[in-house]
Amino acid sequence: MFGHLDDPAPPVPDARTLRAVVARAARLRRRRVGSALAVVGAAALALGLVAGLSVGATGSTSSVAAFDARVGTVPPGTAVPQADVAEVVFVDDAHGFALALRGEQTVLAATDDAGRTWRVVSGRLPTSLPAQIEFVGTTHGYLWGGPPTPAGAVPVWRTTNGGRTWSRAAIGPVVSDVSAIGPDVWAVVGDCALTTTTSPPCPVTVDVSLDGGATWAPSAGSPAVVEDPELSVGDQDLELARMSQAHAYVLAFGPLPAGGRPLGRLVYTADAGRTWVGRADPCPAAFGAGQQLAGSGTLDLWLVCGAEANAGSQAKELYRSEDGGRTWSLASAADAPVLSDGVSATAGAGLPLRGYVSPYALGHDALAVLTPTQAWLFPDRSGVFATTDGGGSWSEVASLVGAGFVGDGSGNVVFVDARHGWVCEAGTGLWRTTDGLHWQRLG
Repeated sequence: MFGHLDDPAPPVPDARTLRAVVARAARLRRRRVGSALAVVGAAALALGLVAGLSVGATGSTSSVAAFDARVGTVPPGTAVPQADVAEVVFVDDAHGFALALRGEQTVLAATDDAGRTWRVVSGRLPTSLPAQIEFVGTTHGYLWGGPPTPAGAVPVWRTTNGGRTWSRAAIGPVVSDVSAIGPDVWAVVGDCALTTTTSPPCPVTVDVSLDGGATWAPSAGSPAVVEDPELSVGDQDLELARMSQAHAYVLAFGPLPAGGRPLGRLVYTADAGRTWVGRADPCPAAFGAGQQLAGSGTLDLWLVCGAEANAGSQAKELYRSEDGGRTWSLASAADAPVLSDGVSATAGAGLPLRGYVSPYALGHDALAVLTPTQAWLFPDRSGVFATTDGGGSWSEVASLVGAGFVGDGSGNVVFVDARHGWVCEAGTGLWRTTDGLHWQRLG
């Protein structure tokens, strides 16, 4: 949403094992419009564009050729076609960064004209998709969440020069999520390497840096959550939601125990991590396969719960809290008992049935909450939906469809304020709004 608110059983698996594990996550989390998805090597997400994709709307023929056809590492300054942009972040209404896909490579691109044009900043990143990025201004940024190393680590990388070079932060071994408010940076860290998906749950800490990621130390208190190795290999079972420099939530969820409740856990700190308290996780067992948390302030929380995903559809429930997660109410749902172990949602309508939420979608930015009444939802393999009544009803954004949005792929929705937002759909392009209502295609 806005940058922030107020304010797998051998000790070391071989390459084949790692590829199989991450390929599983990648197949669930990345779909392409009009092209085949290939998981290659150590789980880079290859997004090869198909012949016949409309070049006129996503970049000139010459720029496509320069970016896609070049042998070896693409040099800085090379124009990036809009269709190759896979995930975007913006630091203001003009400047943004993107992870773009070029065959088996993931590159970093930047824009200074609100996303109309993109150019390569680094063609040789230290990790690849399903990595995620966050930037604080145009120089300081963080990169994490890519495929595990052979030793089972998932590091976080830091840049101080706009992404041209990166250094590895001295935390880990497994970094699941990062959030930066100026030089105040937090990271959710798993203390065990991902060497096997059958390992027991691993303790989690929140590490804090007050100097822009140069040095780190664990927070004074530890959140009572664990990391599940089976989900952690690219499936993002831990989410950090910071509402201000002192107020933050950590959401963890895991596979369902036989006949039991989901292994979900939500914890909260109001004192910059010195103490953590538990909050109720309202998601029922049948809807515990995935969760995503967002909010418009310290007390206003939105929690989407998802059942198992199948054939492009997923039963979902949306819960709202007005008191920081102490109590919850069911706002809307997408009801499909065949997808939720025969369980019907109490509220049977409102949410779209088609499309997937985390962990079947890349990152934690499918849900953008602007105010207690207004929010946007972009499930993987679905359209973009909006609500203006606090999540009770959702409708597909007609102006996006009218502007050529396909709505069957992967991407993200981000806002820097209530008026300026972007929707990125990998393989198709990028759309922008400057009033929160009307959208236009870029490029």
